[in-house]
Amino acid sequence: MIIRIVRRCLLRSHYRNILHRQCCQKYHKSPYNVDIPNISITEYILKDINKYRKFTALINGITGQETTFDQLESEIISTATGFKNIGLQKNDVVCLYGTNRPEFAHVFCGVTANGAILTIANSQLTADELATQLCDTSTKFIVTTPDCVTKAINAKVKVPSIKEIIVIGYSEFHRNFSDLIETKTNQFPDVNINPDTDTALVPYSSGTTGLPKGVLLTHKNLVAELCQLRHPTIIPFVSGEEKSISCLPMVHIAGLMIGMLNPMSQGAATVVLPRFEAESYLKAIQNFRGTFSLIAPPLVNFLAKDPMVSKYDLSTLHTPYSGAAPLSKTLTEQMVHRLKLQGVRQGYGMSETSGAIFTDPVGCYKYGSIGKPVPNTISKLVDIETGETITKAFESGEIWACGPQITKGYLNNEEATRRSITEEGWIKTGDIAYYDDDGHYFVVDRLKDIIKYKGYQISPTYLESILLSHEAVLEAAVIGVPADVFGEVPKAYVVLKSHAEATEIQKYINERVSPYKKLRGGLEIVDEIPKLPSGKILRRKLPQTDNGKENLKINY
Repeated sequence: MIIRIVRRCLLRSHYRNILHRQCCQKYHKSPYNVDIPNISITEYILKDINKYRKFTALINGITGQETTFDQLESEIISTATGFKNIGLQKNDVVCLYGTNRPEFAHVFCGVTANGAILTIANSQLTADELATQLCDTSTKFIVTTPDCVTKAINAKVKVPSIKEIIVIGYSEFHRNFSDLIETKTNQFPDVNINPDTDTALVPYSSGTTGLPKGVLLTHKNLVAELCQLRHPTIIPFVSGEEKSISCLPMVHIAGLMIGMLNPMSQGAATVVLPRFEAESYLKAIQNFRGTFSLIAPPLVNFLAKDPMVSKYDLSTLHTPYSGAAPLSKTLTEQMVHRLKLQGVRQGYGMSETSGAIFTDPVGCYKYGSIGKPVPNTISKLVDIETGETITKAFESGEIWACGPQITKGYLNNEEATRRSITEEGWIKTGDIAYYDDDGHYFVVDRLKDIIKYKGYQISPTYLESILLSHEAVLEAAVIGVPADVFGEVPKAYVVLKSHAEATEIQKYINERVSPYKKLRGGLEIVDEIPKLPSGKILRRKLPQTDNGKENLKINY
């Protein structure tokens, strides 16, 4: 396994050679390249700190408390030393689990500066779901927020490797994160980090299919992504002048990389909100004069249609950036017209790509498109039947991409790594798209089974495993059904072995999963579930009716 990973890393580091070996018509490549320094991710984030010291780095969007870059550097050094003092060693894993806080920047940098690994977990995970991730990663410390402490405690009981729970905010029975920040020191711990091979971040993703898997992102992957994002054609910031309003979860790859670390590494301020709440979000843009915001389709829908928006001055917001799920042309135009924006930009990526691999270039908007490859990135479309590379515009195929930001593989899962990443370093995204004559890509379908609801990934396999634990269920299948701006919602089909009501089974599963994983598409009892001889469920042959569907009232 180690040999294969090293070989794959070497191949990716020389990915440009692919263009010289193959006909260039088969590929799309950004006309721009960026230099990627061979340093750790924390070194990269702080490398230009002397230019930014007096500027504001972080703002608590609720209290208004500000942290300058000078303070941030000092506090990150203290945090890193504080982690070391409580026993964190190189390659140990720390789990960040909670709702957004400015201190997430300190956690990320403090952990990775020790050569340790940060795994991020959605605050909506149940204690059992969290425990699964903690066991898989052999987590040593959990850093959480007060609203998630109880679930963290319940998860810790099931995971012997965990030494301690640390709380950002007050906790009577656990170490407060402020204790780490207040550690007296002016030097980072002395740790030897190899950016090419040392893992820095492990987000969890269902990939192209199956159960959630840990994605191994190296320091080099993350540095490459931030170098790409700061290019003038992608998401540049003017240091000391611009402010990013961040309400999407920073325990998601997009919220972390695009919402916080990208502006921070460029000397811009990040206004951190715990979550999206309409009034606090609009107030933050107005009061802090926000210029940028990472958004998702449900938030675009809110900004385009909700009467509350008209009560606030959002004139400083110039080009919001939508990610996490496809965004329609109609909805985009409605938002642009209402807010009198320069435009709304859309990007595309996944946990396996450290964030964005496509984005529409600055000033070149084709609404409904995910844009073109970011610098240092090559893309192509592959026919899902023949495996051949597509060479004509407007023909659909699976998106494959190659670049220095692509993961080295999945944690403890070489089989999934082989299925998703070729020996040449191409990541198979599982999304079907076409490109037009200008090389702009448009996502039209999903080859993979994963359901995306409000930007969250939901594994059908995971929900099916819970359904099958019900004593009355013989077989189960889950699909995603369209839900307008929310993307898709899960719907279940079950074959019974004994009598049970659909509502009873639906209640059974909804009580055992995170809120975003609930069967909002309903549950239907059927006589059989279509399968291949191999046993693989033919999800596309399941009827997408509305039986049992919940009222999809907009809930931001």
